[in-house]
Amino acid sequence: MISHKLSAIFSLATLVPYLAVAARRLHDTDRSGWLQLVGLIPFVGWLVLIYWLAQESKSGSRWA
Repeated sequence: MISHKLSAIFSLATLVPYLAVAARRLHDTDRSGWLQLVGLIPFVGWLVLIYWLAQESKSGSRWA
C-alpha cells in the first residue's frame, strides 16, 4: 500500500518537469508546446511526438 502511494507521488512529481522539458524541446524545434497533446492519440501520437522531440534545434526559433 505504501509502495503504491509512493509511486503515485513520484509520478506526479515528475510529470510537471517532463511537460516543461518537452515544451522547451518543441519550442527549440520551432513548434508550439501544445503539440504535446498529440501524444494522447493512441499508438501514432507517441511516435510523432518522439520524432519531433528528437529533431535538431533550429537557430532562428520564433519562441527564443
